[in-house]
Amino acid sequence: MAMHIASFKIENYKSFRDTPEIALTPGFNVIVGQNNVGKTALVEALSLRSGHVPHRSLKALPTPLTPARQDSAFRVVFRLAGPELLELLRDVVQPCWVPVSSGKDPQQSAVAFNQSIHGVNDLHATFQGSVQAAYLASYGELSGVTHCVQVKWRSDGALEVVGTGQMSVAQRCDYQLATTLQSRVYAFRAERLNVGVCRFGQNTVLQPNASNLAEVLDNLQADPAVFDELNGLFSRIFPTVRRVTVRPAPADQVEVFIWTERPETRRLDLAMSLGNCGTGLGQVLAMLYVVLTAQQPRIIVIDEPQSFLHPGAVRKLVEILKQYPQHQFVITTHSPTAVIATDPETLLHLRIDSGETFIDRMDVKEARDLRAVLADVGARLSDVFGADAILWVEGMTEEQCFPKILGRLTKHLLLGTAIVGVMHTGDFEPRRAEATVRLYEKLTGGRGLLPPAVGFIFDRDGRSDRDLERLRAYPGVTFLPRRMYENYLLNPAAIATIASSVDGFRSTTVTVAEVEAWLNAHRWDGKYFDSLPGERTTQAWLNDVHGKEVLGDLFSQLSEARVQYDNVRYGIALTDWLVENAPEELREVAKVIERALADRQG
Repeated sequence: MAMHIASFKIENYKSFRDTPEIALTPGFNVIVGQNNVGKTALVEALSLRSGHVPHRSLKALPTPLTPARQDSAFRVVFRLAGPELLELLRDVVQPCWVPVSSGKDPQQSAVAFNQSIHGVNDLHATFQGSVQAAYLASYGELSGVTHCVQVKWRSDGALEVVGTGQMSVAQRCDYQLATTLQSRVYAFRAERLNVGVCRFGQNTVLQPNASNLAEVLDNLQADPAVFDELNGLFSRIFPTVRRVTVRPAPADQVEVFIWTERPETRRLDLAMSLGNCGTGLGQVLAMLYVVLTAQQPRIIVIDEPQSFLHPGAVRKLVEILKQYPQHQFVITTHSPTAVIATDPETLLHLRIDSGETFIDRMDVKEARDLRAVLADVGARLSDVFGADAILWVEGMTEEQCFPKILGRLTKHLLLGTAIVGVMHTGDFEPRRAEATVRLYEKLTGGRGLLPPAVGFIFDRDGRSDRDLERLRAYPGVTFLPRRMYENYLLNPAAIATIASSVDGFRSTTVTVAEVEAWLNAHRWDGKYFDSLPGERTTQAWLNDVHGKEVLGDLFSQLSEARVQYDNVRYGIALTDWLVENAPEELREVAKVIERALADRQG
């Protein structure tokens, strides 16, 4: 187990009034939430360097005359293994001054301290820009104690007492330890970093704001193996980049250059300054430098990586970061790509209510199960992530067409509701009732990454009256009045227009009369019905015919088998034509969608 933040607590900072203690785990921790719920403020807090920005809400400031508290604080528990803690105290925190309680013998206190640090230990620290309080849990909290004993460890591991004295609390070993660990936190905010140029120097430690990136990369060139490794990883994330180099610049500065041509061309004039490149390149260079060169575990906080990286680059970056498990990563995002790629052990959800941000812990197993459940119905996390609610429909055609119908034929707004197609609706058939109920409950639970369901709009196709009644017993399940959505697309003018627009359909234009003639000739063919209706009216035909098979045969025969009917492609095209030219033919569908949304949105 490497050093990591085991928990944190934010008090009186921006939208955080007073959070409970929030546990984190080694590895990847992901924090999700909509815009403006406090993700960036959380990154600032976890950087452990932010100052006072008081929380403001009616709860904190009930009247205009209520004074705002000026005591923003970030309380963190660092967890360290015994050997790691001993190494820090022996080699980094020097001189090592151990606080001694009043009346305690310094020698005995030193022995007790030495015994307390050999197991897993928690360092509790409070930050307000700098360290305000700190103590090792196994040794105990000695608030304000300045009487100390200085200790050191000999080469054989034995403890030696060097002396005693009055020290400021800032000189105590626990405070010094907190300051050291504070320096091992890197927070990368979702903003453009002006890091392409800086003064020449010998520093190899990246500043928290990455302002000296050019300097540290310049010095890294002295280690060709590591510098080549950094270049290799960088090119994996950005395949168009062939090489990163650093060279002198005017005014005793150094500058980072990005090569998009092979270095063998020796075309230095074609290399671009990092300052003139996209935001993500500087961010990723800084991250890779930290993970590659860190001699000790780091805590790396990344704010909204999708704001400066393409989804494919996000996945590659995460894959690379996973190769360095000694570091702890905290990532804020509203991207399903980042959530899926990290597969985190800790998943937190931020929400805001009356100006105050609340942090909810999500069940990681439930989130992983959710992906499997969505796969079962042919949907993806990206289809539902971030929506306020979901209206589940029969398939991709309905997913694409229903929003068009709603927007053109009604004044109803989706207002954050996602319309998502269910590909495997067989899972909802009553003969699998027990599995159906379980799946339905998971889809409508409204917890974690999956928003609550508005309802389900499905076709009647293939279901008996008894099956339909049983499924209607589930709240929110409705069916289109006609057998399937394609039954609303059987308009001869629409079919003729779309068929004629298809490349290679045939050499001559398809006419409306030709489509009408084909439909009249095959309207009552038995293969298009489960059972022929007793009354053969136009409405009975539209209600009960197998519209998808009719369109399939019509396209095939009129094109002389050159073109097969594509449910999604041509279904969308037919819908577009009807929306513009015969919207009343889709009015019934619009009313079904409106009712489903109204039940949810009021």
